[in-house]
This record gives sequence, structure tokens and C-alpha cells, in this order.
Amino acid sequence: MLFFADSPPKISKRKKPNFAISKEFLMKKTLFLIFFLSSITLFAQTHHAYLELKSGMSLPVLDYSSNNLETGCFTEPGITFSLEAGMKIYKQWGVSIQSGFQLHSVDVGLLGWEKMQADPFLEDLYIRSDPYRIIHIVAGPDYSFPFHNKFNLDLKLLGGVFFSRTPYQLYKPTYFMVGPPYYEITSSSDISFAYGGGARFRYAITSCYEVSMQGEFLSSQVAFPFQSASTSRIENKTISFVNISAGLVLYLF
Repeated sequence: MLFFADSPPKISKRKKPNFAISKEFLMKKTLFLIFFLSSITLFAQTHHAYLELKSGMSLPVLDYSSNNLETGCFTEPGITFSLEAGMKIYKQWGVSIQSGFQLHSVDVGLLGWEKMQADPFLEDLYIRSDPYRIIHIVAGPDYSFPFHNKFNLDLKLLGGVFFSRTPYQLYKPTYFMVGPPYYEITSSSDISFAYGGGARFRYAITSCYEVSMQGEFLSSQVAFPFQSASTSRIENKTISFVNISAGLVLYLF
């Protein structure tokens, strides 16, 4: 009989990944965002600048949602939150930069089933898992198509970075013969180039703010390092997801 649980285990001794590079990289991106917002203020008289806060559902796709033990991640639909800043630079052309956060839980029931099918000596398996965590910082150009009345459609291309982190997982197997009472897979992290694009519908409530509905696709090739007592390995994954979110657009000038 299989037993699974989604809540993360409370284990006091957990190996923490090294985020020294991530912090330095994030600081550079933060400074770039400050410079970008300062540029918006500088050119306020001739450029229409905005801030947008959005949230919604994040849907894993392709290998990231696959149930393959080698290439898949067994992820489930999660949530996304992001903040975007942008401005028009020439007629219908504009630029934007956004930073967001995604959480994708792991289908531990299906993961356990696939592991039992792959190991004939495994009789039972109990799994606890944290979610996958992805922070994205992306920027790119966009083009606006005005529709009838107060509706607008924006198409955008995006490029930037992913700060990705795998889940901590605890396994308690029951073997046909002798086997370990439990084992764990510690969390790993990586910084990788990300790309994608999206479309957004906007409806103007007033000249100062709008409501929006949008879909964005983001993807990245990620290499997660894992270290054991005697060996080290790199696990290559493709993280891809579609964010479907609603937002509030506030025009600054």
C-alpha cells in the first residue's frame, strides 16, 4: 500500500545550497532595475511609463511537467506573482522588465508509483517533497495593437535569467529484502538563461489605470549540481511553464 504526503518535512539538519553567486547576480539585476526605473522618471515628459502588479496560475509544460524519471520533474500547476515596469519609446513600440516568483508542487503519488515500477525490489514507498521554486527576471520589447474603444493587445519578447531551486525530498522505502530505512535528496540551485514571450489584453478603466489579462511562456535549460559523500553529479532539466495571470496597470505619468 502506498502512502504519500505533500507537506514538507521538518528536519533540522538540512544541507543548504550555496547562494553566493546568486546574491551577486541578483544584486546586479536589482541595480539594473533601479537604473531602468530612474530612466523612466527622466524621460517622463515624452514617454508613457507604467507599473503592473499581476498574479495567477503557473502551468508546467513539456519536460518540466513530464512523468519520466530521467527527464521529467513530476510538477503540478502552481502559482505566480510578478511585478512589471515599462514604457513606450516610439509610437506603438515599448520596452518592459519584470521580476516574478513561481511555485510548482510535486505529484508525489505519481513519482512514487513510477519509482516502484522501475525497482522490482521496492514494495512500498512514502515520499515528502517541497515544491520547485523559480524566480525570473526578464526584459524585452513589446508592440501594442489598439482595438475598439478601450481595449489594447500587447505582444512581447522576453529574455533574462532563472534562479531555480529543486525541492528537498524525503523517501521512506520498504524493500522485499534489505534496504535503507530512509534517504533524502537535498535541494539544489542554478542560475540559467531564460527566454520566452507573451500576449496581454488591457482594458482602460481611466487614463490612470487599466486591468489586464495575459499569458506568458518562459523556458530555460538548467543544470542542477548534486553532491553525495563520495560522488558528485549534474542533473540537466528543461524548466518550461505558461503563466496565466490577471493584473492591475498603474500609469506613472
